Amino acid sequence: MQLTRTINADKRYYLDEDEIQNVESLIQTMERFNNIKIQLYNCLYDKSFLKRGPLLEETYSSWLKRNYGTTDYYNCAIYTYASSVLSSQKELNRLYQRTKEKDIETRNQKIKRTQEELEKKQGIKSSLRTYFKSGIWERPYPKCRITMERNQIFLPNGTYFPAEEYERKIERSIRRLKTRIALLESSKKRAIQRLEWLKKFPPKRIVFGGRKQYQKKDNPKVDREQWKQEFFESRHASMSLPGRHTSKNCNFLVRKEERNLIVKCMDGKETVFKQFHLARQQELWEEMLQAKKQERKAICYNFQLKREKTGRRYLIVSVTLLLENKYCNESLEKGCVSIDLNYDHVAISELDEKGNRLEGTVIRFSPELKTKGQISEKIGRVMAKVGRYCAERKKPLIMEDLDTTLAKHGMKYGCKKKNRHASLFAYRKMTTCLENQAYKQSFGIYKINPAYTSQMGKFLYLRPFGLSIHEAASYTIGLKGMGIREKLLPDERLLVLLSEKAKEQLKNGTDIVSIIPAWKQLTKAFRGVSPHSFYRELPY
Repeated sequence: MQLTRTINADKRYYLDEDEIQNVESLIQTMERFNNIKIQLYNCLYDKSFLKRGPLLEETYSSWLKRNYGTTDYYNCAIYTYASSVLSSQKELNRLYQRTKEKDIETRNQKIKRTQEELEKKQGIKSSLRTYFKSGIWERPYPKCRITMERNQIFLPNGTYFPAEEYERKIERSIRRLKTRIALLESSKKRAIQRLEWLKKFPPKRIVFGGRKQYQKKDNPKVDREQWKQEFFESRHASMSLPGRHTSKNCNFLVRKEERNLIVKCMDGKETVFKQFHLARQQELWEEMLQAKKQERKAICYNFQLKREKTGRRYLIVSVTLLLENKYCNESLEKGCVSIDLNYDHVAISELDEKGNRLEGTVIRFSPELKTKGQISEKIGRVMAKVGRYCAERKKPLIMEDLDTTLAKHGMKYGCKKKNRHASLFAYRKMTTCLENQAYKQSFGIYKINPAYTSQMGKFLYLRPFGLSIHEAASYTIGLKGMGIREKLLPDERLLVLLSEKAKEQLKNGTDIVSIIPAWKQLTKAFRGVSPHSFYRELPY
């Protein structure tokens, strides 16, 4: 198992102290590095989106050497930074398009529901008019539970109104729904236009130093000279020097000698950080520096220039390492531990090699009314318990692989309580904590598509095992991850609800994918049935 982690040095290096030798060369290198990076990004942007610029005819390396006279090692570091920014921008633009498409889909669903409600109201109005003319009450639409007796309307909740008064209420509702539909159509039109712009026009250029910081110049209350200084420092505050596994020191520009860290600057001089020591993983870092040629890994060094409120400037030096656990237990021969993640609890199940559920537990926590830091701290403690649970049983972990980004962009017209729970669901934070625990405790992690695992658990294991729906889901996640198909097949008495194609796939299929269409149809057939109803025996 591999993890990439950035570890800071154990102290700040203040520029006015004697902890750094030849710090002026490093500061000039950082300023020059960022200036060249901005120019190279603009050239890459022109080449990628506008099909113009010098990089159409020559390579970035020759262009940098010709214009700035930098070495290949610095050229590679500058290109890595600039190209990664451009790649992130492209990926972000694609994400914007997908989220906008999800937003339009949500608006279409809302328009459809509102239109159906309008048609029902119009049907009631038409039935009222027919009743006033002929005295005969006609059902406005199928499954309508409104009745008419002695010129009075009786609603399903037991209330009743005179027919004339209720007609005025219906008329107001119709006008309100028509206005609502018009507003929804207008907002949908604007969303479609934004999507077309995202597809047609290239994204805006990156403002290095921060767009908000740049926009402060338009504030008449801001001191212009102070703003220039702050904006310059924010644009030239960081530098990353990626490593190479072919280098003896795992990085051609940075090396360690005794207890000092030495950086080769652009002007040929060297900057020395005295008594350099990492806050943690110091021994691992030194082992990587002393590794054999075949086992070397690249090490990246990062430099950040910051300023205190008092005006003192200091450097934060960090090291990015590739952590690898060679003795990670990823074998499923003795079973697994599976987990179902939720916004306020995690459900865990332990399975043996045959897929039998041995035991399980639920660990609860409350993210309500807590700050971001408090939620992170609580999630870290919960995932540490999960890590110990896997380590004690010496089994790998199977979890669900989710993408909550698009789902959170489709919550515009949903239930407020459900939306709040979805917003509190910190899936990425939970996943990161579990990966850290897997590295520390030496157990593997398998991620699977969780499609219909809750439905499988609800139908198959909710009543027989007396589990909650989340515990049953964690069990089926483990079965799905281990590929035990026979324990996930639906009851034979439910096959009458399936199409012939789904039945054929169930009969002839050999993998987990072949049972998904059947569960999709069963979920649709039982839509609207509450989960607690499955604790009773199904009326076959």
